[in-house]
Amino acid sequence: MWIVDIDVGGTLTDGIFTSGEQVFSAKVDTTPHDLTVCLFDCLAQGAEKLGFADTPAFLEHIDLIRWSTTITSNVLAELRGPRIGLLVSKNHEKDLYGADPRSSILNRLLADKDIIGLNGAFDAAQVTNAARALLEGGVRRICVSLKDSHRNPAAELEVKSAIDLQYPDHFLGSVPVLAGSDISKSSDDRTRTYCAVINTYTHGTLAATLFKAEDELRQSSQYAGTFLVSHINGGVAGIAKTKAIDTIESGPILGIQASVFFAQLYSLKDVVAMDIGGTTAKISVLKNGLPITRKPSDFFGIPVEISLPDLRSIALGGGSVVKPSGSDGNPGIELGPESMGSFPGPACYALGGDQPTLTDAFVAAGLLNPDFFLGGAKPLDRELAQSAIENQVAKPMNVSLDEACRLIINRAFKLVADLVAAAAKDLKQDLSKHALFAYGGNGSLFACGVAEKAGIKNVQLFALGPVFSAFGSSVSDICHFYERGLTHVALAAENSGRLRAILEEIKAEGTKDLLGEGIKPENLAYEIAIEAAGKSGSSVAIPCRESDLAHPEALQAALAAALGSSANTSAKDISLELMRVRVKKPVSKPHVAERALKSEDSSHARTGTRKILWGSRGGDEQVYRWEALEPGNRVFGPAILEAINTTYFVPEDWTLFVDRFGNGALTKR
Repeated sequence: MWIVDIDVGGTLTDGIFTSGEQVFSAKVDTTPHDLTVCLFDCLAQGAEKLGFADTPAFLEHIDLIRWSTTITSNVLAELRGPRIGLLVSKNHEKDLYGADPRSSILNRLLADKDIIGLNGAFDAAQVTNAARALLEGGVRRICVSLKDSHRNPAAELEVKSAIDLQYPDHFLGSVPVLAGSDISKSSDDRTRTYCAVINTYTHGTLAATLFKAEDELRQSSQYAGTFLVSHINGGVAGIAKTKAIDTIESGPILGIQASVFFAQLYSLKDVVAMDIGGTTAKISVLKNGLPITRKPSDFFGIPVEISLPDLRSIALGGGSVVKPSGSDGNPGIELGPESMGSFPGPACYALGGDQPTLTDAFVAAGLLNPDFFLGGAKPLDRELAQSAIENQVAKPMNVSLDEACRLIINRAFKLVADLVAAAAKDLKQDLSKHALFAYGGNGSLFACGVAEKAGIKNVQLFALGPVFSAFGSSVSDICHFYERGLTHVALAAENSGRLRAILEEIKAEGTKDLLGEGIKPENLAYEIAIEAAGKSGSSVAIPCRESDLAHPEALQAALAAALGSSANTSAKDISLELMRVRVKKPVSKPHVAERALKSEDSSHARTGTRKILWGSRGGDEQVYRWEALEPGNRVFGPAILEAINTTYFVPEDWTLFVDRFGNGALTKR
């Protein structure tokens, strides 16, 4: 039986198909008009590669499908969600509980006129009048987030109940109402409000796509296995247990998990992980083999008091539109943020795209073979690429076509190197001694160029680099996350039974959810964290063992230390906020085969020569077939290594060594 992991990117959709030691990959165009199309395109390509008659025949042999999508990220980044209304506590209509007098999400996710404040002693009439005003103004979804509702959600639930009573489900005027305390248990009112608003804003689009996908899998294709959706916290869950906000940036997080897997495999502690796709470039940093996290973090510039991997991104990828900038004698290049995506795509796609892109520059510069893009499945038109750059970049800048290509490529590498430099500055770390993991569809082209500009000497490329996020999904266990408020539970010996009872309640819910998703709840592991606040109001979360819940005095000392208080801090000085539990179900993972090292000679993999305009001192350079290289082989740059799903580039003065896992280790000579 097979396990399938599919990651939808902005331009291409990647798949990993795993059965024991068998691991196959696929790559198809993302179909932004309907992401279920690229889901089934990926399954169809897998069925063809593995010798099944069709997709339904393949689905009969699949136990588990895990799917990560960009739907919520796209809705939030492109600000194309529905018009929503928000009910808050009186006098917080503008600040939304933040320190700034005016919230940054106003007139972005919400209009000022679509926010109404409720008095502390509100009644049903005030609530229904507020709801009526919002609905008559054009709002179609309502969110309610009241101050301190993490301590007492009853008021929010009263508001929701009053609106539901006035606009019941069976009437056409029914309006979805979401309570902030149902989305987040954060003790920070602004964070809880923002999470609720983001979830309300992105819910409809995600739900429509996920339910359509599941319906087509179950009804049209008779799939009987498990279908799960990837979450930003590293977990996965069924559609019924997924909130829209859970899925934001889940794909890039999976890439970080794949980086952690290989960092541990190579016994590397310090890594810069670089993900370059068709639409975005992302950077994260691993320390001691684990991702560095930050709190506060943000969702596309919206600040939240949530601990998340320190993921930095810019709108730069193969589809990024190129424009000339600067002046005569000082020519410059502007890249993005506009992207041509997968349709119409770069000019070289010959699908009607008339804007020059970074991919066009790679083709015109000889770094991409137009006859072997995606293994020849998607031929490119080099003349269209050259024409777009010549007419819209080179001529306006009064430079040659070759020079325009070099300027474009240098600018792209510099932008990503600047992202690495910004991470080094913010983290107060010297990243030059880190290994650079480069992945994503364009990561292997960027790798050495970015490394040179960032001062990094060691680069790692991967055979599965083009589908790295999908691979990250395949090496992840099934995880569900649960939160329970503790605001009415004092830190005292007599409450140890209550803490343990809450944990048992979460365990029971986790078991029930896994069973509902068709997964046997066996060999489960539990990771527990307790969040608490001190006198200053600042909060911390500390990991704890199940046995710690029976000894509140030990928990008290640990919380006091984490809060920066003295060990003599009394229980009354510490306010318990919530218990957070991760329920983990281990699943089988793909086996990364280790092979014996052979000769350094790589001549058997050479396929010809080609002139390239970047990373070479001129002349025709050697071209190799990546899949023909064997562990132990060395390739001296400049050289192009062509693979079915990507192109690996070894510039002048760099050497690539194929290691025992079939990956490429690059060092500068």
